[in-house]
Amino acid sequence: MDAVRPVNRLFVAAELPAAARERAAALGREVAGRVDGRAVPAASLHVTLEFLGPVPADRVPALAEAVTGAAAGPPARVAPAALRARPRAARARLVALELADPDGVLAAMAGRVRGAADRALGRAPSAVAFWPHVTIVRLRRPARVAGLPAVDGERLFDISRAALYDSVQSPGGPPEYRELAAVELSPAR
Repeated sequence: MDAVRPVNRLFVAAELPAAARERAAALGREVAGRVDGRAVPAASLHVTLEFLGPVPADRVPALAEAVTGAAAGPPARVAPAALRARPRAARARLVALELADPDGVLAAMAGRVRGAADRALGRAPSAVAFWPHVTIVRLRRPARVAGLPAVDGERLFDISRAALYDSVQSPGGPPEYRELAAVELSPAR
């Protein structure tokens, strides 16, 4: 594992395959032009399984082992479901591509990761429900968002990798995500 920054901002994410990431990025560019927003770059698109925030650097190695171990399992077969303005269409801060998780594999992975993080960090379980989505546009200021295009829900894809990241903020630009640990998901034998 690379050196962990003393002041970090950690999260665990499921990674999209390259083709799905490029399609989502193209959709983000299309929507950003309609809503005066900033499309999230393709390299930054992911499904957040658990946001951890700042973690003391000396606790990160054990946390990395716990969350990557918890993420291990079969790949999650998902599909684009819909575009959603959040927190609400009348005053949105972002536009997200929601994902259908028909077998519940992605939600189960998120639950395992959250439980492992809770135990590793000694924190109380959260009551916030997992929302399978990819943020594709961030708005410069809260705005009304309407008339979002439909998405092609027929394009199933497999999420077969998860990782622990540190989000490094850069002044005036998108954050850089530094991978600290990762796990490849593999079908059950």
